[in-house]
Amino acid sequence: MVELKIQAVGSGLGVELPPEVLSHLKASEGECIFLEYMFNGSYRLAKHDEKSIEQMMLIDGQMHEEDA
Repeated sequence: MVELKIQAVGSGLGVELPPEVLSHLKASEGECIFLEYMFNGSYRLAKHDEKSIEQMMLIDGQMHEEDA
């Protein structure tokens, strides 16, 4: 587990991601990463490519259909 400290960034708040986290995400400056809300109330930080985003949208659509 990596502890992140919330700090002032401009007029808002933010966290600094350590190099080992960026390495695991295979993310670098200027790229987008996503903070996803999980069903158990936790969050997950992830990097997605276009294929992953399409798959998640399909899964989300199927889950909503099952709820109806």
